[in-house]
Amino acid sequence: MKIKYDPQTDSLYVILSSDTIVESEEKSKDVIIDYNDKDEVVAIEILNVKQNPHEIDIPLILKSA
Repeated sequence: MKIKYDPQTDSLYVILSSDTIVESEEKSKDVIIDYNDKDEVVAIEILNVKQNPHEIDIPLILKSA
């Protein structure tokens, strides 16, 4: 797992796998889940990290993926 923060876009990216992303879905405001071809979660992107405080339950997001 890798976690990256991009200050230019104010986004946090949690990379769970090196698989190719084939689909993305916005699960909640500013939270985007990326999937591989097996419908498994590859990454989680959180937008506007500093602008808007977020309380994100990652296990819940992954469970509903």
